[in-house]
Amino acid sequence: MRYPIILHTDDHQNFGVTVPDLPGCFSAGDSMAEAIENAREAILLHTEVMAEDGESIPLPSETVDMAEFYPDEGTALLAYVDVDLEPILGPAKRINITIRPAILQVIDIRAKARGMNRSEYLAYAGTHFKD
Repeated sequence: MRYPIILHTDDHQNFGVTVPDLPGCFSAGDSMAEAIENAREAILLHTEVMAEDGESIPLPSETVDMAEFYPDEGTALLAYVDVDLEPILGPAKRINITIRPAILQVIDIRAKARGMNRSEYLAYAGTHFKD
């Protein structure tokens, strides 16, 4: 999964990290690269605790409102970190569905536009649909 993260810095050397989709998940690093790597580890640990506590793990947001993350001083940067949650969520399950060819074509176009494969897009669409 590809989670958005917010990097905060006052000196462009040390970075704090906030994960908007996981309240209470924070990290830091002595460089941007270290902060991003530490964010990946923080997300894994945070989601592991959530799973152990029986909480549902939020999927990554497609958009982030940066307005709430602009600091009074320093800089806030948006980045994304890929995190493999399979050890926590379990492996994917193969299924068989029936779908009209024209709809499948639209799904494939939309998946490609988001950098996803068909399965990723269908999982994303199914979990981001608002009732």
